[in-house]
This record gives sequence, C-alpha cells and structure tokens, in this order.
Amino acid sequence: MNMDITMHTLPALQHAIQSSVDEAGDEVEKFQPYLLMPMRYFSGVNNNQIGKARRELTIKIVARFGLTSPTIIAWLYGISQRQAIEHLNKLVKEKLLNVVVTHRSLDNRVYVLDYAGAKYAEELLSVAVYFRSGDNPSLRVNLNTVMHDLIMEYILLRGVHNVDKEGNDKSYWHTFVTEPEFKRLFKSTDVRNVDGIALEPNGVITAIEIEHSFKTKAARQTILLKWLYGLSHGYYDKVMLFSQSQQVFNDIKRLHNQLFEEMSTRVDKKTRQPLLRASDVDVLQSRIIYRTVFCHELDEMFYQ
Repeated sequence: MNMDITMHTLPALQHAIQSSVDEAGDEVEKFQPYLLMPMRYFSGVNNNQIGKARRELTIKIVARFGLTSPTIIAWLYGISQRQAIEHLNKLVKEKLLNVVVTHRSLDNRVYVLDYAGAKYAEELLSVAVYFRSGDNPSLRVNLNTVMHDLIMEYILLRGVHNVDKEGNDKSYWHTFVTEPEFKRLFKSTDVRNVDGIALEPNGVITAIEIEHSFKTKAARQTILLKWLYGLSHGYYDKVMLFSQSQQVFNDIKRLHNQLFEEMSTRVDKKTRQPLLRASDVDVLQSRIIYRTVFCHELDEMFYQ
C-alpha cells in the first residue's frame, strides 16, 4: 500500500482514508462515522473557492472540537493573525459562530458555534451536532481546559497536514476522532477519555494524549491502568504522547519506570493479583510512544 499518496484533491484523500479504514479492519467500526470525515484544507483556485473552503472547514473544526482560535486558523490557512480574526468575525456576523473572551486562550478569545452554525455543521458532517442553547456562549466551552483543547486541536490537524522537508505529503494520519466525540461514543468509566484517536495510513489506531503539565505519581498510576484497559480491549493499538516540554516528558518517563517496578510487586486487594503482570508492563512499554518532535513547535506557538 502506498503510504505517501499525494493528496491534492478531496477524492484522493477520501480514497486514502478508505484504504486506512480497510487496513484497520473491524476495529474502526466503534469510531464511526467520525473516522470517515476528511478534515484537510484544500485551498481552491480563486477567491470564491478559497472562501468557501475556509468557511466550511472552520465550521467543521468548531463543531468537532468545540472551539477554535485565530492562531490555529492563521496557521492552518497560511494567513496573518489579522486575516484570521477577520475570517472568524465574519462568521460571527453571519451568526454561525460566537466569540468568547477569555485570558486562558493565547489570543484572549475563542470561537464557539452559534445555533445556525450547529445546523450548518450538521449539513456538512451528516451527523447530529450537540448544541447547548442559552444566552451565554461562554457556557458552551470549558474555560479550564481551553489551552489543552487548543493544543490538541493543533496536533490532530497538524498530523493531517504534515509534509516532509521537500514539501511532499507525509501525513501522520488522514483522519481522527476528537475528545468530545470519544466521550459521546464511550460512556464507560473503564475506558479513559483519551484526548483523541488518530487512524494512521497503515490502519494503526492510535490514542493521542497531550501532556502539558506535571502530574502526581498516583495520577500517573491511574492513567497507566486506563491505557492498559484501552490497549487490552482493542480500543487502540498504541498511545502517542505529545508535549511542549522535554522536562514534562522526562518526568513522565521517570514516574512510569518507577510504577512499572512498584505495580508489579503490589497486589490488588480485590483480585489478589499484582497490579501489573510482566506481560502488562511489556505491553505498556512497547506501546507508549513519546513524540518529542513537536516540543519546540508547541512551545513556540502556545507558550512564547
């Protein structure tokens, strides 16, 4: 299978997505319809086409992630910050989006769907779009997780639009499931809500996690057990971690190594078995991937 297929058209992308779905087999069924939704930006050959492509993709992004910001829009469309704000504010004027002012966003604002935008997104995506009505748009976004959610949005879109040094398509994945979608699909507390699911070109289903802050050892233990459940029960094939900080990565690796040792000797009171068997440790060690490739990029974009 050609993994470096050049995606200059929507049909080529849809073909690539379908190939990835076929490679993955029955495992992808639990994530449908979201893994069949193309989210790549195709510019268009004239202003009319470009405007239409941007308008549709922005609405789809806000519908699927719950929010967006000018920084992400400027990066995605290759335009200035001012042009990104103009683009988003035009959608506000059309009553498709609302602006929410918050110091937690690097732009001091985020954009969320308005009612008409939710209806339009349903047409574009062919799925029900959940809309919280009421007068205050800020209730439609979790202000405590704004930074985390925007970094996640960037990573998932960045993976779709990745190119190599020569400028050729080298997507990490063609398609994904966002955190709000994952939560709607799986209500069980056993399955840890991952930040996203990505379907790689070769059909590997990858859980994506953003680690932008230090966590306690107890928190890391809980997370490891949830990942083990997800890996053992076929929710995903591996877990890929992204962070803006090499220090955060170093801390995670340190705690994981301690926990692999400690949890192998600590007995679960209910099952009277070790919290982790040797085979569990092997699974976690081989399937947790630390992606340091974007550390500098994320730090520069979101923290400088």
